[in-house]
Amino acid sequence: MSRIASRRQCGWRVPALALLPIVLLGCQGDGASPEALATATREARAAIEAYVDAVNALDVDSAGSFYSAADDFRWLEEGVIRYRSARESRESLAGLAQMASSATLTLSDLTVAAFGPEAAVATCSFVQEIGMEGGAGFSFSGAMTIVLRKEDGRWLFVSGHTSSSPANSPAYQQ
Repeated sequence: MSRIASRRQCGWRVPALALLPIVLLGCQGDGASPEALATATREARAAIEAYVDAVNALDVDSAGSFYSAADDFRWLEEGVIRYRSARESRESLAGLAQMASSATLTLSDLTVAAFGPEAAVATCSFVQEIGMEGGAGFSFSGAMTIVLRKEDGRWLFVSGHTSSSPANSPAYQQ
């Protein structure tokens, strides 16, 4: 399948996703200073890095604390809403941790942009490797987007999306 064909299959989603940065940039109109935006960007990045450390330590309580308990929490995988609450995300993470003997989440090309002192978005590529007792395990990789909001002084994930990058798929090759 060609890259063009795969974009056609996405239909309206591609233009909608293309507009997301424009919509989010409109959020900078709150008058936040460049220094405030730089601070928010650093803090949001630090929260993501702390989350990765917690996942890699299989520390479910710590990793789960990065999910916002707000009613608008959503996490999508492969274009489908997978979790509608922080509780659902934590339960999934706990189930995975019970099966795993090790976890290695690696992010690359992490870009974080603050859209105000309490809102940021991050994009990156990721590789997740899960080790299982007895030597078996599995891994997957792809792209991730995380929307963060500062709540009660902490940067939390309020929404996110992951999509896999299938091995040898012409639609993903450059």
